[in-house]
Amino acid sequence: MKRLFPLLTVLLCLSLDAFADGGACSRTTSALHRACIFSASDDMSVQTANCLNGPADELTQCLRDAQTVRRESLTTCVAKRESRDDVCDALGEGPYQPHFGTEFAADFVNPANIGHGVAPNPFMPIVAGNEWKYEKHVIDEQGDPEIEKTVVTVTDDTKLIDGITCRVVKDTVFLDDELLEETVDWFAQDLHGNVWYCGENTAEFLVFDGDHPKTPELQNRDGSFKVGVESAKAGIIMLGTPVIGRTYRQESSWANAEDIAKVVSLKGDEVSPGAKCAKQCLLTSEFSPLEPGHTESKYYVRGIGNILTVNDQTKSRAELTSFTHR
Repeated sequence: MKRLFPLLTVLLCLSLDAFADGGACSRTTSALHRACIFSASDDMSVQTANCLNGPADELTQCLRDAQTVRRESLTTCVAKRESRDDVCDALGEGPYQPHFGTEFAADFVNPANIGHGVAPNPFMPIVAGNEWKYEKHVIDEQGDPEIEKTVVTVTDDTKLIDGITCRVVKDTVFLDDELLEETVDWFAQDLHGNVWYCGENTAEFLVFDGDHPKTPELQNRDGSFKVGVESAKAGIIMLGTPVIGRTYRQESSWANAEDIAKVVSLKGDEVSPGAKCAKQCLLTSEFSPLEPGHTESKYYVRGIGNILTVNDQTKSRAELTSFTHR
């Protein structure tokens, strides 16, 4: 017990450090940074255990690799903290308390009425029956070209989340016709035309050589969240009235889903096989502090929605190939 008390004192100091000077946003950043540091150490400890039970002649190198991974993880922790600091600068220091939930239910429209008496958001028309298809050219690990295809479908289904009825949207990704990812998203539109993100249930798959028949195998559900579960909160996925320079949270599930968007232009100019805009596109820049250094430029056309997503680092393009509407 004598050794335990100094440890508890250290942990208490570290915990108090996470709530240092600053408003709610900066203190949230500090708390998440501390969690990231602990996670890096935990991962190294697990890897060390694996090393100790691996080949004896590989032990030294294995332990070195574990230390290297920890150092890289700590570097990423710093980058995440800096990215969250930028978000605080843009959004202010107040706590994130979106107007979503049972007490705000009267501010939301019935999803069944969107497109039938209620005007859909022009840049994200979540009207049942609407369907978008996208293609992106990628290079696999062997350097061979592949085509990633995505199908987004607005279903007739709804889901009650935190007192608000949300529309169910299915998002399926294939890589050369093999299932790669399957996601069920939940969206709701308010009286001002804003489209809110109520959560997502996502699943990523892999197909392994040697399997017969080849069957996609579930790998993870990273990024899944549901408003009201484990303190997850809604965000606005698309503004009803985009204003240049406006920055907003699209989702809030700390250390799991933290996408941010900023309106860059209302006169974007781009072309995809399925649609184009002549200086009339809404252009947003989207990023997540969980992936520091990675940003995407997204182009939206009125009445259609997203026609192009560009990875700003690799310049890869996910292009709309067709849009079907009810």
